[in-house]
Amino acid sequence: MKTYKILIPVFNDWESLLSLLNKIHILKIDNLAHIKVLIVDDCSTEILNKKIQFSSFQDVEIIKNSKNIGHGKSIARGINYLINKNDFDYLIVMDGDGEDRPEEVKELIIKSIEIPSKTITADRVKRSENIFFKFSYILHKTLTLILTGYSIRFGNFMCIPKQDLNLIVGNNDLAVSFSGTVAKFFKNKTFIPSIRGIRYHGPTKMSFLKLIRHSLLIISIFRKAAAIRLAVLFLIYSILVFYFLKELFILLVLPVALISILTIFIIFFLYRKNSNFNLLNS
Repeated sequence: MKTYKILIPVFNDWESLLSLLNKIHILKIDNLAHIKVLIVDDCSTEILNKKIQFSSFQDVEIIKNSKNIGHGKSIARGINYLINKNDFDYLIVMDGDGEDRPEEVKELIIKSIEIPSKTITADRVKRSENIFFKFSYILHKTLTLILTGYSIRFGNFMCIPKQDLNLIVGNNDLAVSFSGTVAKFFKNKTFIPSIRGIRYHGPTKMSFLKLIRHSLLIISIFRKAAAIRLAVLFLIYSILVFYFLKELFILLVLPVALISILTIFIIFFLYRKNSNFNLLNS
């Protein structure tokens, strides 16, 4: 029987985490796998609920960041922390708020037993947010596809064989975007269909601006390709405007040129800012 380590980054939302752990325990997957849990506490300001330490799982480890470094970097730090440990065979990464449904943990494990050598992502086929956020996520996926050439339908929720972690651990990309790094390095992966769950407690922490930043961070993993794609799109746009709206050429092309240059600058700036980070000293 294989051992699965579940990595969960948390900032203050201990009540949701306890609900998640209890729901995973109720699934009764002990006959399929041995489960261990690593919680990365992103310097929470709320006191840890003692019940977490005595949850349904006997093997729960908590590491705490010395400062708040964000959701993605907390995942990266957890992976760096685990890579030299020999107490697991697969890593499952998930959020602790209920939006990654515990039922799908069992599906990931079953799929990994069927195909033991592949990384398995939870590709979202249905979302539970309101219409505005659904539209925003469509915009996010479209923008990412256009500028990277990758259709990234998954977030952080996935199951990775330990040997695959060696492809990304220590890589600067990992500190920038976990899902972007997986899309870039893991070509031989498969997926399960995933339905986005509803948060156990409180409103979603994702806003439109955070989603845009999330998109740009993913794109920054493919920054050179994105810059080339943006330049080609601008060139095509300029040629079309020149042939069909020549008298408005400067008016229509100059703003797009400035936006394109600014976008490329932001992408490279975000990568430089977020990749220059010592994960092990967090």
